[in-house]
Amino acid sequence: MLTWRRFLLVSTFVLAPSLGLVVGAQAHAAGKEKIPESDPFGRLTVNQVERRLGQPNIYVFDGNTSETYAEHHLPGAVRINHKDITASVLPADKDATLIFYCMNEL
Repeated sequence: MLTWRRFLLVSTFVLAPSLGLVVGAQAHAAGKEKIPESDPFGRLTVNQVERRLGQPNIYVFDGNTSETYAEHHLPGAVRINHKDITASVLPADKDATLIFYCMNEL
């Protein structure tokens, strides 16, 4: 019986630190926010778009209705329907920055 107790005591001292590492790692992971999947398209703030307007190699496309476009489009923006976006209407320069926007009513 003495050897069984000795085995239990030794096992406790060997496994306790390992168990503490596992529990600590899980607690640390639980405290972290989930990292969002990468966005395939960049997103710009209104200020970032405003700073880019009028710069070379920047193309702005407005996906709003004709009426909304007529009243509220950004300077230099081209109105385009999402169904009409093809390679032929986009700039040939693959390094160009394309900005698409629209206003959705909820």
